[in-house]
Amino acid sequence: MSLRKFNNLLSAVVIAFGLYISLSPFLPAIAYRFRDKSPEHTAPYQGALANEVGSSVDNPIPKDNRLVIPSIGINEPILESNNIGVINNGGTWRRPKSSTPDQNGNTVIVGHRFFGSNTSTFYNLDKVEKGQKLAIYWKGQEILYEVAEIKIVDATAVEIESQTSQRQLTIYTCHPIWTAKQRLVLIAKPVQPEVDE
Repeated sequence: MSLRKFNNLLSAVVIAFGLYISLSPFLPAIAYRFRDKSPEHTAPYQGALANEVGSSVDNPIPKDNRLVIPSIGINEPILESNNIGVINNGGTWRRPKSSTPDQNGNTVIVGHRFFGSNTSTFYNLDKVEKGQKLAIYWKGQEILYEVAEIKIVDATAVEIESQTSQRQLTIYTCHPIWTAKQRLVLIAKPVQPEVDE
């Protein structure tokens, strides 16, 4: 191979690598635009959430603990650990001192907005809107929630993790993307099933 051909090949590799580095932070946004938005994909388990979005799936409720947010295509495990490092490869983390979804109190779920090479669980969390439904699958049970409040707080606002007397789900991530200056917070309330009279 001549020196000129080698230089041309090397230049092409450097340009391709540079493009990849430049575009990689935007890959989750690009993937979101082209993702499968069908009800069967966004609400993949039978139950109240599937009924809410018009999904005809017959997949049983998962055995592992999971968070599903149809509006942004989230279907992630809820991991348990004393350290946030448990989600460095994806997934969500239930804050250890927060409640659990089957108990009264504030269940706090955290996920990365953009971290490492492919971990962008909550990259599109800012696209969730008040009134939208989501579900937690916890110990083989589905718990349906409705988003009641969306806010941005300082990173020092630890009160978002405070306990509550009623069941509540608090989901948060870093804001804006690629910084930890603030927190994007979603507060959701459980949707009570109607009581037959």
